[in-house]
Amino acid sequence: MKKALILLAGPPGTGKTYFKNMIMARNDNFESTSVDMFKERLYDEIGFDNLDEKKVIDDNALYLFFQKVEEFMTLGKSIISDYPFSDKQYSELQRLSQKYGYFDITVSMYAADDVLYERQKSRDKDESRHLGHLMTHYHRGDVVKDRSKIEIMKSKKEYLDFNKKRGYNDFRLGYLIKFDVSDFSRADYEGVLREINSLIG
Repeated sequence: MKKALILLAGPPGTGKTYFKNMIMARNDNFESTSVDMFKERLYDEIGFDNLDEKKVIDDNALYLFFQKVEEFMTLGKSIISDYPFSDKQYSELQRLSQKYGYFDITVSMYAADDVLYERQKSRDKDESRHLGHLMTHYHRGDVVKDRSKIEIMKSKKEYLDFNKKRGYNDFRLGYLIKFDVSDFSRADYEGVLREINSLIG
């Protein structure tokens, strides 16, 4: 089996974490890490009182993510990560992959704009969604029982413009698999899994 870095990319609302868990359940050779995992840990450990402080946490989370990726690579572990990857992560991930001789696969998950926006709205209203992503201030223990009162809620135009600006649909590191998840019930998860397995041996 090749040492592989699998990146599940694409805009929010494409079900990246669901697919990551599916891959992990079928293959115990992968180590999982994500930027959001570190963000949420730091939101709880440190907290923030404004968007400037939140940005500092988000930047630190990205640094810790890169550290964890390199840690796994020094051990020769195959890695899987899910995130709306963009140019912000590209150069460092490419550098690490080249340094440690990894085979990179990007699964670019996409769906129709209307579908993505509705999924994003539903996800943000779900109580399992960490409040640190949704507020301009947050400390551990904060609660917003009425999710219609979250502070960071993009309009459809803002959401789509942001996705386009970040280039979520254009991210590619290594071998590219385009995966249409406009309809979760018809998405070809098994086909993409087979393709991944054939690539990494």
